[in-house]
Order: sequence, then structure tokens, then C-alpha cells
Amino acid sequence: MARIDVNRGAKRAREARAALGLDPAGPLPCLLTVVEQRAGHPVVVTALPDEVAGACSRQPDGAVLWVNGSRSQSPQRRRFTLAHELGHAWCAHDGLLEVDTFATLNGRTSNPFEVQANTFAAEFLVPRAALEELVDGDPTLDETVMIAAHFGVSAIMVVYRFKQLGLASGRRADQLEREILEDELHHDVFRRLGLRPMDDRLARIRHLPYLSPALQGSALAAALRGEGPADAGVADAVGRLLA
Repeated sequence: MARIDVNRGAKRAREARAALGLDPAGPLPCLLTVVEQRAGHPVVVTALPDEVAGACSRQPDGAVLWVNGSRSQSPQRRRFTLAHELGHAWCAHDGLLEVDTFATLNGRTSNPFEVQANTFAAEFLVPRAALEELVDGDPTLDETVMIAAHFGVSAIMVVYRFKQLGLASGRRADQLEREILEDELHHDVFRRLGLRPMDDRLARIRHLPYLSPALQGSALAAALRGEGPADAGVADAVGRLLA
């Protein structure tokens, strides 16, 4: 992973927060609203193949951001996926309909565009400035879970941020990973602390596909809902994504 791409993605995320009028260190209670209304990108949330997290479909007049809305996808995962796709759009990465797998979003990639989009998503959702204020010394599991709930992300994503930013020792970060990934202790901590999930509109979508208001009546909407014939190019793009 090239440091230049990590730095570029984080810088673009800070620029995006500033350009969109967002608090540079605050949580984003509704990422879907930020993307649709402030960034101006329409979103499609629909059932996608299990290995597909989402995609950024670049169009001549902008980009459409896709998110896997299957029941197996937690609200935290949907939020990270949407932030990742926003990163592709904000960084003006090329691609007509590039599919992002979960392996990509989990950091198992050396593709510079994917590294930038992952780092963008991490910084956009959990800003470095906020973590540096919140963390003093090696963080506990309780602190990790509280931070995750505050920013609407997964506990393991917060641990990765600690490691990326040097806010936890290697030994402590490894212990937190075991407690979360192997022992799954974070669930008990969440309940014990009386925390509540972030009420993002992404978490409240019950009927798929969801399309942003800007897409209503479009050829893409017709193709997804089977309401009528679609332009051949649109039909081909949807078919490749849903295959």
C-alpha cells in the first residue's frame, strides 16, 4: 500500500468535509442525506451478489453510487461502502461500473484507486482530528465500542483507524482485534453500556431497490424495477453488476 495514496485519500476526505460544510471532526448522523443532498450524487441500494459491496457508476453528468442492501449487510458496513463509493466519485476515479468487493473494502488491495477510496471512507467517517482528541494512551475495548457507536461504524474499523494513525500500540491493537473478531466481546460491551445504533436512513431502508429521488422516472429505475424496456447501455450495465 503506497503511503502517497493513503495520504491522498485522507486529504480528499478532509477537503470533502470542508466543501460540503460539515464539521471537520463530528459524526455524520445520516450519510445517505449527506451524499444525496450535499454531494449531489444519487444512490441505489439494492440486493447485490454476496461478494459485492457496491460500485461507483461514472456517467457524463456525474456518478451513481451503488450499495449492497441485502439483509446480511450491517448498517455499519453499508455506511462504509457508501463512503467508499463517494470517495471514488470525489477523487474522480475512472470507471464506467467498477464493482467493489468486500475484500477490497477490507483493505486487501494494492490498487491505488481502491487504497484512496478506503482511506477516504475512513477519514470521512472517523476523522483523525476527532480520534486524536478522544484517545489518550492505549484505548480500552469499552472506549473502542463507544467511539464506533458515536461515529456509526464497526468496532473493528475503529481498531484499524487506531493502527493506521498510531493511536494504539501494536500489542493493544492485536488484543482488540482478538476481542472483536475472535471473541466477539464488543456485542456485550455495546449492550452493557446502553449504546444505540446510529439512526442513518441507510439502516431504515426496508424495501429494495431504493433509488434516490433524482433517479425516479429514469431508465435506470425502469431497468431495476422491470417496469418497462430500458436503454441497451443501461440494461447491460445493470446486468453486469447484478450478475
